[in-house]
Amino acid sequence: MRFFTSDTHFGHQNIIKYANRPFVDVPHMNEALVENWNATVGPEDEVFHLGDVALGPWVEWDSILTRLNGFKVLVVGNHDRIFKGMSSSQQERFYPLYAEWFDVVTDEVKNLLLKDGTKVNLSHFPYTGDSHDGDRYEEFRLPDEGKTLIHGHTHAEFDALGMDARVSRTAAGTLQIHVGQDAWLYRPVSEQEVINLIRENQ
Repeated sequence: MRFFTSDTHFGHQNIIKYANRPFVDVPHMNEALVENWNATVGPEDEVFHLGDVALGPWVEWDSILTRLNGFKVLVVGNHDRIFKGMSSSQQERFYPLYAEWFDVVTDEVKNLLLKDGTKVNLSHFPYTGDSHDGDRYEEFRLPDEGKTLIHGHTHAEFDALGMDARVSRTAAGTLQIHVGQDAWLYRPVSEQEVINLIRENQ
C-alpha cells in the first residue's frame, strides 16, 4: 500500500505549542508519532513524506527514523536541512544523512499516478496557503496549472477546522489535499483516503 504524510517535526519542542499538538513534551510526541506510523504503515508499504521531518539535534534522529515502517520517499520541506533554500554547503553536508533514511526527492513530484488512474502533483507547499499570514517561499512552489496537489506545510488542524483542514482550493478552483500530521490525527494517510477525498470534491 501507499501512504502520504508531512510535517512530523520529530524533536521540535515549539511545534507542540505552535500547532496545538496534544503532547506534554518532545519524547511524548516522538513516541506517539512513531507508534501511530507503525500502527498504520506496514514494513512493505511505501510512504511519501512531504517534508519537515525533524528538527533539533540531528544526532538524535536516527533512533527515531530507523524505527519507522515502510519504504520512505522524502519530498523536501523548508525545515529540512537539505531544502533548496539552504546554502549549498549545508545541503551537501546533510544529503548523505537524509539518504540513509529516505529515497530523497529534492524537487516536487509531478504527475504521480494514483491507483485509480488520477494524476496528482506532490509538494511540501500548497499552490496557495500557509501556516502564517501571506504565502511564504513562493519561489519554491509549483505553479497552479489545474492538477490536484497533495501537500503539507500549513499545519491546519482537523479538530479545529474539520474537513477544511484537509481540503482546500486555489483561487482558480484547483483542489489541494493536505496530508500533514496535524490534519490526520498524527498518522500517515492512505492512498485510498486521498482518492476518496478527491472523488468527494470533484
